[in-house]
Amino acid sequence: MKRSFGSFLFLIALSAYANAQEIPVADVFGGYSYNRIKPGFDIEGANANGWHANLAANTRFVGFVADFSGHYGKSAGTKVRMVSTLFGVRFARRGKNITWFVQSMYGFSGINADTDIFGPEIGRFDSGFAFAPGGGGVDVKLNEKIAFRLFQYDLISTNLGRGGGQLHSRLSTGIVFRLGKR
Repeated sequence: MKRSFGSFLFLIALSAYANAQEIPVADVFGGYSYNRIKPGFDIEGANANGWHANLAANTRFVGFVADFSGHYGKSAGTKVRMVSTLFGVRFARRGKNITWFVQSMYGFSGINADTDIFGPEIGRFDSGFAFAPGGGGVDVKLNEKIAFRLFQYDLISTNLGRGGGQLHSRLSTGIVFRLGKR
C-alpha cells in the first residue's frame, strides 16, 4: 500500500513537471470585442463593437498582462468611442488542450464623443482610472503555437463624466499566439 501511494505521488509530481514544460513564455491575443459602454449615470448606454489585444508574459506560477481595447458605438444619438489600457496579473490553469485563466487589472480608460455628451462643463472627452477586479477566459489549443480564445470576459469599472462610477461588460474572442516554451 505504501509503495502504491509513493508511486502515485511520484506520478503526480512528474505530471506537474511535464505540464510545466508546456507553459509558453508569452501569449499574444488579438480579436473582436463587444462592450456595453455606460458613459455616465444619467446617459443612455451604448452597444459597442471593437478590437481587443493583450500580451501576457508567463512565469511558472503567474502571468503579467498588458491589455488594450477600443470600442465604437452610439449613445444618446451620438457616436461614442472608448479606449482602455489595463495592466495586471493572470493566473492560468493549463491542461492538454484547454487553458482557463482569471485575472485582475488596473489602468486608465478614456471616452470620446461627437457632442458634449457629459454636459458643457466636461464636454466631449473624459478619462480616468479603470479597474477590472475580476475577469477570465478559456483558450482552446489548435496547435503548439496557436490557440483560439473561446471567450474572455472582463467587468471594467470606471469613473467618467460626473462621477458615480460605471460598469462596462467586455466580452472578447479571437486568436492567441503562444511564443516560446518554459
